[in-house]
Amino acid sequence: MMIRKSIKYLVIVLINLIILTGLLAYWTDFVELTFNSYVRPIEFLKIIGLTLLSLIGIRIAIGYFRKENISVKKRIRISALITFLVSSFLYFNYSKKIYENRIQKNELRKELAIKIKSANGLPFGTKADNLTYNQYNEITKINWFPKLPKNADNISYYYTYDGFLPDYSFELSYDLPIDSSVDTMESIDGDFSKSRRFEIVGRKKRVTYNEGEK
Repeated sequence: MMIRKSIKYLVIVLINLIILTGLLAYWTDFVELTFNSYVRPIEFLKIIGLTLLSLIGIRIAIGYFRKENISVKKRIRISALITFLVSSFLYFNYSKKIYENRIQKNELRKELAIKIKSANGLPFGTKADNLTYNQYNEITKINWFPKLPKNADNISYYYTYDGFLPDYSFELSYDLPIDSSVDTMESIDGDFSKSRRFEIVGRKKRVTYNEGEK
């Protein structure tokens, strides 16, 4: 009898969980998953946590319902409101991400997804050639890749990493106007190394940046 009475509240929480999971799956596009592979498991754990909080909130409210003799329809509305309020910040964040990834930057991210390829070398990695500044900058918002000047163009990167060990290799090249200032450097610290060089190619400075750990 108790389980039968609780079904309507469980259905409310389950519907909320399904909606949030659907929103999560929609905003995490190819680009997001490529550079943030743990985003879905982490966010789903948040959904599960808020689902449990919703159940606790509803359970507390049930005691109030019984005391005040509130109608079934009103109980359902209050329970739905509790569930929504507990999950409201995820609804806000996911809606914002959907707007950014699927509407505002939809074409940009589709173009970027076409250019990203798997990289050979260590077990994991990606590469891309001839990226625009906006395309590359979109990656840096998700991943650790270094920022570039806004006048950078013809950007290419090659990134491979082990996954379990700290070993990785990152190569980045891009063009700058010939009058641009470039700070060259070379540094080796144990297994970690990085360098930046450039050469004149036509009327451009072709900059090459490397870093890695072995």
